[in-house]
Amino acid sequence: MRVSRTAMEQLSALTNCEAAGVSRLENDGDGWIFQVEIIEVPRVPDTTSILASYETHTDSAGNITSYRRQRRYPRNQAGEM
Repeated sequence: MRVSRTAMEQLSALTNCEAAGVSRLENDGDGWIFQVEIIEVPRVPDTTSILASYETHTDSAGNITSYRRQRRYPRNQAGEM
């Protein structure tokens, strides 16, 4: 989906970190809400990298209107089950 790719690219540029993927996508009527996973501290091995989860709001074209980090976690740490 082009809108999610645009949001990931913009968030990567804003945080100066690599986006790992989108874990949530929701249409809020005026645009989109994404949960984007960002690699904040890359490490070797990759399973020890530190990721952050950002809630990102965009307009209908995918341009970011707001974002906030919600949590940080090691990649190898199990999340919600």
